[in-house]
Amino acid sequence: MLDEKGELSGPRFAPGTEVAGFIIEETIASGSFGTVYRARRSGRPYAIKLVRIDPRGDREAAALRLMRHPNVVSFHGYGLWPEDAPHWLVLALELVEGLTLDAWAARENPSALELVTRVLLPFALTLADVHDAGVVHRDIKEANIIVREADGQPVLVDFGAAGLKEGAPRLTLRLPPGTAEYRSPEALRFARQWEGEPYPFAPGDDLWAMGVVTYALMTRTLPFGDRSNLGLNRAILETTPPAPHVLNPRVPLALSELCMRMLDKEPEARYPDARALAEDLAEQCTQADKSWRVRLFPEARQDQRPDPTPAEPRRQFPARWWVAGLVLAVVLGGAGAFSLLAPWQQPPSKEMPPGQREQSPPPKPPQQVIPRQELAPGQLTGEVGNGATPEQSSTPAPAASATNREEPSMTKSKTTRALLAAGCVAGSACVSGPQHRQPPKPADCPPGADATIKRFNILPLTMKRIIIHPFDTDYPDALVSEGPVTGEILPPWGDLPGHTHIYGELFFGKSHVYGRFTRVRLPDGEMAPICLEMSTSKGLGIAMEPGSTSEKARVSNIMSVEHVLHFQ
Repeated sequence: MLDEKGELSGPRFAPGTEVAGFIIEETIASGSFGTVYRARRSGRPYAIKLVRIDPRGDREAAALRLMRHPNVVSFHGYGLWPEDAPHWLVLALELVEGLTLDAWAARENPSALELVTRVLLPFALTLADVHDAGVVHRDIKEANIIVREADGQPVLVDFGAAGLKEGAPRLTLRLPPGTAEYRSPEALRFARQWEGEPYPFAPGDDLWAMGVVTYALMTRTLPFGDRSNLGLNRAILETTPPAPHVLNPRVPLALSELCMRMLDKEPEARYPDARALAEDLAEQCTQADKSWRVRLFPEARQDQRPDPTPAEPRRQFPARWWVAGLVLAVVLGGAGAFSLLAPWQQPPSKEMPPGQREQSPPPKPPQQVIPRQELAPGQLTGEVGNGATPEQSSTPAPAASATNREEPSMTKSKTTRALLAAGCVAGSACVSGPQHRQPPKPADCPPGADATIKRFNILPLTMKRIIIHPFDTDYPDALVSEGPVTGEILPPWGDLPGHTHIYGELFFGKSHVYGRFTRVRLPDGEMAPICLEMSTSKGLGIAMEPGSTSEKARVSNIMSVEHVLHFQ
């Protein structure tokens, strides 16, 4: 089909049409970079995207091949269409069922704390991994973030505008592809002063766009207007929008200030990378007061949620945001433009019932792999997988090490949460139950803990963020018992990837919960000794919150631990 310029605008297929072995069911979306269809092959649903055979289409396939991440749409392979005289790449993608981020926010009307813990924090960590893989998305917006129905996780889709930081020629000159409302000031400044060189896109462009998304979610207003505004580019370059808390008083001041930092006109005044943004978001969660639990907009739904009783069922947050690795067993064969690969698969692990903790978890690297049925083209212009046989692919590859970086110590409280906690400690009615418990006695660290710290270049004697299980999406706190506990590290610690599991034990004091972690599960499944103690800037342990009892304590499930040489 030709457009008004006489160029191919994309094929249009009716339901039931077979394309490269896929049966078309319906059109999902169509844009300047291709058309996406819901399709089925061998009874399994897919999203297939048809893009032109040109450098841009090759770039999208190359970017997708670099991504092996549970919060990024999965790429299963590609073929050519039509087979006799191909003009199109047929990209086989994961079918992500769910709402776009703006539709999800309109339906859920989350609180500020929910918005951060359910969307902004995991998405910032996703962007950090995307950028570490050498990819800049360049079209971050609500429509390209799907909140997956199966687990509530934000999934980044549509890499049609993606750029590779290394090893790929620049395909655009004056301005990179993208959406006008989300372009960064530096991109527009470059266009104004253009002298013929391609725009040097960077991860900062994605972070700016995430700032626009964050602003829109909290205010339901784009910070600089939309493309119908003839002065849009000038507003991005010169205008400072009202802070989110000014437009919406339900936005906590600290979160409003964080958003405005993301939208500073000067790149050096913003966050240096997505991981630094994630660290600040996690810090804000640890300092959040009750105002963070009020729904962002006053609608018919209940604004303030009551605390659940200890016996109330609690929904589980997915235990793994990240995968340790994925090994594909390539078996070429069959007819058509694609041939199926037989992947090494393992059923995903089951979440433990509320209140239960694993006692002595055996190494479980298979449970860190998302089962997928991979595809590869029969007539290859590119290939997914490494050509390994099933026998060679019996174990998953460990995740790539994170770049070494120093972790900042915990900053001082920016909200009143610490004051509320202190008030709770002082009041006799805050925590019910026996009041005679004392902190755990001093103890030695497990042998070899220091060697683990050195092995993974973890900066000692600094506070580090963790999240403990179970994670409740409705109440971003944990209702915990004394005894064994599982946690995940948030940003990477040195060469230890984010969301690595650590294991330890919780102890109840008079008004605090104390925690000691002694084991860490490494990416290859090995268990190594570690010596971490739960603490805050005020000292050991974390204050129990209202609703705690002698059997169940409510505490923030995003907390800090520090490496110690001896348990105090």
